This record gives sequence, structure tokens and C-alpha cells, in this order.
Amino acid sequence: MQLRRIIGDFGVPIAILIMVLVDYSVEDTYTQKLNVPSGFSVSSPEKRGWLISPLGSDGQFPVWMMGASILPAILVFILIFMESQITALIVSKKERMLVKGTGFHVDLLIIVVVGGVSALFGLPWLSAATVRSVTHTNALTVMSKAVAPGDKPRIQEVKEQRVTGFLVAVLVGLSIVIGDVLRQIPLAVLFGIFLYMGVMSLNGIQLTERLILLLMPPKYHPDNSYVRKVRTLRMHLFTVVQLTCLSLLWVVMATAAALAFPFVLLLTIPVRMLLLPRLFSRRELQSLDADDAEPHLEEKEGQDEYSQLQMPV
Repeated sequence: MQLRRIIGDFGVPIAILIMVLVDYSVEDTYTQKLNVPSGFSVSSPEKRGWLISPLGSDGQFPVWMMGASILPAILVFILIFMESQITALIVSKKERMLVKGTGFHVDLLIIVVVGGVSALFGLPWLSAATVRSVTHTNALTVMSKAVAPGDKPRIQEVKEQRVTGFLVAVLVGLSIVIGDVLRQIPLAVLFGIFLYMGVMSLNGIQLTERLILLLMPPKYHPDNSYVRKVRTLRMHLFTVVQLTCLSLLWVVMATAAALAFPFVLLLTIPVRMLLLPRLFSRRELQSLDADDAEPHLEEKEGQDEYSQLQMPV
């Protein structure tokens, strides 16, 4: 706990230092500044202005091309929908005990409406930024202080409000007129902040915890449901399957096949629905991939809930 507190206090400087050391061999890394456009204007002033004509800039947009545009539109829809839904699921986990969790539905409605209007005027689409949203929620989370020896702090409440979100939107709007100030921000510092936010957002994710368990002797494993109710080798097998899928997604994003990323992302659904039930029992999947932090398992009468203890590796 003390180590986590130290990392939390000095995480940003450490992340910045790491980025500086990594980029030391790159010429002029430290002098590179954030590239901010001057003012607010369309990307191609010589074409159709703010309003985008459905018939194209020259008015010669065939009907078959409109139908063909459905394919890239589906790709964009999958990306925005999955990012928004995944963010909502992570932020609104049951252990956070959100009181106004239904507000996410209103946010999704606003994103859909604004996205449709923005498409007509050539403006960027809005979507939930997972790393930033999770970091924001973690900053508003209050952890319990009075805990038993050896027990980790638990979430007491989340300060649910829209003040900070509103201030973020105001600052984003002000970025149009403070371009001279933003241009003074070194890219190394910006990358360091993003690295810090990404690493800190990994806390509390079961996959991250199970990856650490791969390097930890079974006798030191925490008292979690997926540790108690799933054998060690089976738990590690599930982690390897998830890690393989994650690596495949990363490889697709890093190659020329990046446009197929949404389709590859959708392929994880049949993997979960069809393949994993053949490799793992229903009880194991409930413990390893449940919506709740403590899944409710259906136990038969007279059967010990802890009959399936983990086996040493």
C-alpha cells in the first residue's frame, strides 16, 4: 500500500523520466513541441466549406458508392460502440457502487446525436476515451481507511458529479484560443502523462491481476473468487487465452491490416461464446469472467462451495 501511494505521488515524474530515457537516441526529441493548428477552420478550405454534401464535392457521387460506404461506416460504428460500451462497463462495475450509473445511457444518447450532426459538418466524432474516463473515475473514488490487517482497502464511494467533466469540456473549447500556450508543451512530457494514465488505469483489472499471478507462487495468491474456485493451471490457461487474443489485436493494429481491427475485435465474441465453454466449465467461467466482483454460483445442496481448491503448480 505504501508503495502504491509513492507511485501515485511520483508517478508522473517517473513516467516522464522513462519517456526521456527511451527517446534519448532520437534527435531533437526534447525540443519537439505539440503541433497545434492556428485557429478553427476546415481541413480543406478550397472544397465545400463546413457542410459536406452527400453527393460529393463535385456533385458526381454515384448511388453505388453510397451503398459501398456502408462498409467503412460499419467499421467506424463498431469502434465507437465498442469503446463506449467497454468504458461504461469498466467504470460502472458493481464494486464501485455507483448511485447514478444510469446516466451512462444519457451520455450514449448524446454521443449518438452529436456524432450524427458532426458527420454533416466535417467535425470529429465523439466517443468515450477509455483511459481518460477510467483515470477520471479513479480520481473520484474514495477508498476505505479502516481495514483489517492483511485486507486490502475497498471502494467506499465514488464522488459522482459532472463538474469536472464540464470543466474538461470548457478547457477543450478554450484550446482554440490558447494555441500559443499549448505549442510550448514538449511531446516527451505529453507522452509521459499518457503513459502514466495508461499504467495507472490497469489497476483493478482482473486480467492484470492474473498476469501478476503467473509469476507468483500459489501460496501467495490473494483470496479472490477466481483463485479459490478455479485450479491454478486452469486459471493460468484462461489468462494465456486472453493474452493471445490481446496480442493478436495488437499485431493487427501494428500492421497494414489495421483497417480490419473492428472485425477482428468482433471475432472475440464467438471465441468467448463458443470456444471458451468447450475449454472451461460453467463454474470456472463464472469465476473468471463474471460481471460481478463476487459471482453468485449455484451450489447443489450438501456440496461444499470450496470443494474445488487450487492445485499447486
